[in-house]
Amino acid sequence: MRERQMRPALARTRASRVTSTLARLRQETAWLLFGIVVLAAVLVALFGTGDQTQLLFSTCLFAVLAYAWNIISGLSGYVSFGQVGFFGIGAYVAATCQILWQWDWYLAALGAVLAAIVLALPLGTVMLRLQGIFFALGMFGLSRIGALIATSTSLVGGSMGEPVPMVGTTQETALVMLGCAVGAVVLTAWLLRSPLGLRLLALRDDEKAAEASGINTNASKVIAFCLSAALAALAGSLYVWNVGFIDPGSAFNNTYELQTILMVLFGGIGTLWGPLLGAVVISLISNALWAQFPQQQQIILGALILIAVIWMPGGLVSLFQRFGWLRRRPVWGPPPPIGTEKRLPLFPVAVGNTDESVLCCQEVTRRFGGLTALNRVSLEARSGRIVAVIGPNGAGKTTLFNLITGFDRCNGGAIRLGERLLNRLAPYRIARAGIARTFQTCRPFPSLTAWETLLLPALVASASKEEAIRAAAQMLERLALRDQWDASPESLPPGQLRFLEIGRALMLRPRVLLLDEVMAGMSPEEIRLIHTLLREAVAAGCAVVAIEHVVPAIMPIADHVYVLDFGTTIAQGRPDEVLRNPAVIEAYLGTGEEEPVNA
Repeated sequence: MRERQMRPALARTRASRVTSTLARLRQETAWLLFGIVVLAAVLVALFGTGDQTQLLFSTCLFAVLAYAWNIISGLSGYVSFGQVGFFGIGAYVAATCQILWQWDWYLAALGAVLAAIVLALPLGTVMLRLQGIFFALGMFGLSRIGALIATSTSLVGGSMGEPVPMVGTTQETALVMLGCAVGAVVLTAWLLRSPLGLRLLALRDDEKAAEASGINTNASKVIAFCLSAALAALAGSLYVWNVGFIDPGSAFNNTYELQTILMVLFGGIGTLWGPLLGAVVISLISNALWAQFPQQQQIILGALILIAVIWMPGGLVSLFQRFGWLRRRPVWGPPPPIGTEKRLPLFPVAVGNTDESVLCCQEVTRRFGGLTALNRVSLEARSGRIVAVIGPNGAGKTTLFNLITGFDRCNGGAIRLGERLLNRLAPYRIARAGIARTFQTCRPFPSLTAWETLLLPALVASASKEEAIRAAAQMLERLALRDQWDASPESLPPGQLRFLEIGRALMLRPRVLLLDEVMAGMSPEEIRLIHTLLREAVAAGCAVVAIEHVVPAIMPIADHVYVLDFGTTIAQGRPDEVLRNPAVIEAYLGTGEEEPVNA
């Protein structure tokens, strides 16, 4: 009997292993081809002509710039028009170290990288608070400021530039640049297989949902910004070493920025192999066009790239991905099998004593100009209890959740988790303190798989990688999503997408779980599964606060009900008392009758 029950699970496990093996073989084949290309490039650097060596250097230079831009713009989603500013800073720092202090070029390049990181750290902390076009224009201003400073100072030649002593051979510079390009590929591969990469992809998809998952998005963005700046500065320092001359026009050349962006778009933005493919293909085509049509080279190249981007919005990588190649493998996947004898409770340790006051909102007020969304609203949630918040649309329910989780600030009142005041805490700090939430409209991470969506908050709440992996695998089983572990959330039906969002919140092992209309549109079977999860959570001491319009879905499990209307609390108490309140019947149900409502 037990063997018969385990057969479907074993079949799924075997199929998952086969799929994982094929993916691993494809990935290993891609790395093998990459190694062959690198070996061929080494031979060109050692035995090629001067033109071939210079073409190799230029291609590798743009590959490093492409990966630098891809980290901040492709992985993090912050489109930058000023990475060439760090390229120029790296060039000038390295040239200054070599001309004034006669540093070795390798040491000068290291100094350029460190200088870029030192500048990027405070600059990124400020600049990354901007969004969209404002960040892009701010970064463009950085390159312009760098060019103006380089032009006005006489330290390294001023506007006319200055020769830099030629050290080493063209073969040596090409080999070093090739090594830097290989390093950029390896760095990006590590990012895409690391928790930092998960955080970057999540904040690129939805920064608010990432913060609600306990992610310090500001720190993640600044780290990506510093890595991007370091690569660009490294490329700039080696560029000066290669050409033997430094001037503002070449160091802060916005044409390099445009070419870099086009290469990443042509190859595939936000991918591992896209920047490399774009840099290699466009460099070779550009060189061939320059040899045949020197006057029309830029026009033809621009037209070809425009056609390619329109025809392949995902870049060259998307062509390979149609056949299963060059796809990003899920981080630490597939999830390990979880046997029934190894199942862990949803909460390994009770999160609080039963009936202890965990969340307390005291006379919370929120005004938007002349509109008062919440007026002196109070709410209390106790551990091991379920609180329902009901009311008509526009009553202020979601605004209350936004205030509790730090996505909005109240104009008056206090919000406490235990004895801790939450009024001025960042959303990710509130999530880590023990308050998890879902959103009224699902906010998935399209770039992550269902498995990674659960793994992301599990890494925040778990003490080790192994514990996070096991907890995420178990939640997949509980949500009946094991077979869809590598599926994009956008491909899941609405019910399963809601399960995934609830699971994402539960992965934080919260003391308070805030649910915003999660059972709307669900079937009775799906509602029963949610009830099972909630009962297990409250049995471990978690407090649940649920906003619901589907009254029959929440009332059977609610211990206490608050009713909001026009930003004020018009009733509270046990479900049977509240549903017989005439004010609730008239304001919420809109019947105008006083007969009891059957929940």
